[in-house]
Amino acid sequence: MSEVVTIGRATLYCGDALELLPGIAADHIITDPPYSQRTHGSHDKQSLRRRDGAAARELGYSALSESDALRLAALLHNCPGWIVWLTDSELAAPLRREFDRLGRTTFAPLPYFHSGRSVRLAGDGPCSWTDWIVVSRTKAQSKWGTLRGGYIANEGWNDKERMGGKPTRLMQLLVSDYSREGDTVCDPFMGAGTTGVACMREGRNFIGIEICPDAFDIACKRIEDAQRQGDLFLDGEAA
Repeated sequence: MSEVVTIGRATLYCGDALELLPGIAADHIITDPPYSQRTHGSHDKQSLRRRDGAAARELGYSALSESDALRLAALLHNCPGWIVWLTDSELAAPLRREFDRLGRTTFAPLPYFHSGRSVRLAGDGPCSWTDWIVVSRTKAQSKWGTLRGGYIANEGWNDKERMGGKPTRLMQLLVSDYSREGDTVCDPFMGAGTTGVACMREGRNFIGIEICPDAFDIACKRIEDAQRQGDLFLDGEAA
């Protein structure tokens, strides 16, 4: 049985997203699930090559196969609003095709570019500085207006709480772009709760699911702190 914690405008589940999602109702999905085995394997090999003990950390969670990703897409596709899914180049194309097949309107994947984020230690080929964001909506959804065509990390975008996590500022921009104040956003792969923190800062309700108890505990504390601080945040920074 999953653990459920309610923190003001946030409802957090510690359990398996694939089991819990059928009972979840949200206006939008904004999520950063595991990436493909190719990305995970490359990261872990790079970690093993590092001489810096603090940096030699593996991701600590399993990759997402293409079949698992398509199964997850099938669970998400009835979401009445936006689905915003951060992924890698391996999974972006099949996910886009699957959402199209399921009858949604899916756009060209958006880049999230973070210069200097990784170095190819073997020195043979380009580094990987770009993640891809698959964005999809229902055909019946009302016009939303023109949105930005990508996201570029700036100074201070290194506040990750967990390996593989994303900067709070990135998630705030995604929450601001793809939901409206008072909407409910769900992140079925909550991790350390960055999407939830972004929702608290942007005036959204939040539903989070995380299978790892340690990450879940971190998320609960971060989201509680963010909700307590509330209006002390201006444009993503402490006032």
